Amino acid sequence: MKFSDVIIVSVILCVFSTVSGGAYSSIKKMDCRIEELRHRTAALSFISESFYKTCEGNGFSSLDEWKTVCRSLWQLDSIEWDYLSADRKVIYGVWAGSSCEGKVYCRSKDE
Repeated sequence: MKFSDVIIVSVILCVFSTVSGGAYSSIKKMDCRIEELRHRTAALSFISESFYKTCEGNGFSSLDEWKTVCRSLWQLDSIEWDYLSADRKVIYGVWAGSSCEGKVYCRSKDE
């Protein structure tokens, strides 16, 4: 093998390894972002759906239990619920954490 062939192969390998390293780095960043979005989506889905079910009388035994479980399960900084109006027909829940935040409304179950 000629010396010029060795130099050409070395240059090609250097370029290939640089491009491969950059692509791997981009894929790793994208994978981390996808995992973060998956976690956020799961949290939003669980918290809001369990709120609706609890308001309908299914799921958790009370909204206070909903609040306690969701806070510990999703590491939320704050989570609260309250009645939106004086007639107590609409209930809302609001939460915030490092990975997600949201607000949800539900009509209270007619007794």
